[in-house]
Amino acid sequence: MAFLLRPDLPPGGIIRPAEGGNELREPMRSTAMEAGLTRMRRPAKTPYSVPALEATEYAKEHGKFEAFHKLCYSALWDDGKDIGDFAVLEALAKACELDWAELEERLKSGHYREEVFQQFHYGRRIGFQGIPGFIIGKAGFTGAAPYPIFRVAAQRALAELRGETIDAEPAPEGEG
Repeated sequence: MAFLLRPDLPPGGIIRPAEGGNELREPMRSTAMEAGLTRMRRPAKTPYSVPALEATEYAKEHGKFEAFHKLCYSALWDDGKDIGDFAVLEALAKACELDWAELEERLKSGHYREEVFQQFHYGRRIGFQGIPGFIIGKAGFTGAAPYPIFRVAAQRALAELRGETIDAEPAPEGEG
């Protein structure tokens, strides 16, 4: 689902202060390294992400969500590109074999705008304050979490489906 981290951003985004640099801060830096995301950097510009979220809706309609999502993520976090810029979105769309002329017309007309904002507002209503956000069974949580958290959430959801209860403590690494 679409989620705006900074709903207050204007079209065009904002340039980050130079003194902050592009290195990630803790704990995000350690989490990224543990996940093998060694190229992940803060972009010089905080992009206005609505066009990318709208383009993602188009990619979903055309069975290209995963490929487009991965390219957007890499463009922003690995390459520091502005994913609100139509030239960047054009390159990403073409790399996924999406029809840029049709997508561009839909972006300019706001074809997906209402859907994107409905998804964002739904996420806020159910308690999400950031990304990534996860719902597993009836449990929802925000932020990058260690594997044991996901395992326990999945175990609880499966147990609930079966009408069972499970121990609340996560199993030690390598077990379970």
